[in-house]
Amino acid sequence: MGVKIGTYLHDLGFNVDFAPVADVLTNPDNQVVKLRSFGDDPNVTANMAASVAYGLASQGILGTYKHFPGHGATEADTHEGYAYTERTKEQLLESELVPFQDGIARGIPFIMAAHISLPNVTGNDVPASLSEEIIDGILRGEMGYDGVVITDALDMGAIVQEYSSAETAVKALQAGADLLLMPEDFAAAYQGVLDAVANGSLSEERIDESVRRILRVKLGYLGGE
Repeated sequence: MGVKIGTYLHDLGFNVDFAPVADVLTNPDNQVVKLRSFGDDPNVTANMAASVAYGLASQGILGTYKHFPGHGATEADTHEGYAYTERTKEQLLESELVPFQDGIARGIPFIMAAHISLPNVTGNDVPASLSEEIIDGILRGEMGYDGVVITDALDMGAIVQEYSSAETAVKALQAGADLLLMPEDFAAAYQGVLDAVANGSLSEERIDESVRRILRVKLGYLGGE
């Protein structure tokens, strides 16, 4: 499947695909990723996701594991509004995080952060895509990922119903994200980042970290060092 999709994408001039879905279906009532997940077994999901990513890579397409830290336990849809999981960190480590940890070990270039909230992990309702504890703490600090983190689409209900485009952009970068996907108002998001750097709430060093990660992936794709 990865080879077939990769062939189409390469022929059309693309070099990145927001796939594979690495979500473990821990809630059978989940309708958001139910038909996109490889199932409820974290090891099967890890192997399947890796195979799709390998197939894509064989055609020159960079894969993206999504939706970190796992959308398989939710019932609500982040496209529409607030969605959360009651899973604890221990439960995530045993299941949802297994495919992502496997992908990290394999050098997956992109991971997409979901807009789901994890109150039993963070103690609040901040979406994972805007959470420093989830991205910088767990994904980067504990799981050792230093590839590119991209947010899920920032025009989705779970984001726009709670945050402005400027606030969203700044929070995502402060949390450790590198690329901001589809802000509802691009100009406002852009200006928000400039203002945050100017007033010191977002450092140039934090921006430079993301630039280095993005350039590293680009150079690797082009065969550089």
